[in-house]
Amino acid sequence: MVPLLVLGALVGGALAVANWQEIENWLKEFLPKLQTALKDVGIVDYAAKLFSSVEGNVMRLVHKLYYKENGKWVEKTTVREIDESEVPAWAKEGLTARESDVTARYEKELELSV
Repeated sequence: MVPLLVLGALVGGALAVANWQEIENWLKEFLPKLQTALKDVGIVDYAAKLFSSVEGNVMRLVHKLYYKENGKWVEKTTVREIDESEVPAWAKEGLTARESDVTARYEKELELSV
């Protein structure tokens, strides 16, 4: 029974690492496409921030985009929920249930601009 638990833990850990790459790829693909799409529709004035929190076994990654449309500022929010076991230590470090700004950390770690 114990060897099965150890094997299960090893397989689970490997799957978590593999899934985190998918999340990184999603961010790396999503943000440049979003910036291009905004420029294509004529939105030049915009700002973006990433926020994250951990509640229970779920990490929430929230991307907030602010842009001007018809002279008024608009906020667009995209939320992605990730099982905490799939998130590497650097991404969880210092997070609590309260949402916190992680923009600089992700820009540095993923080498992209939000």
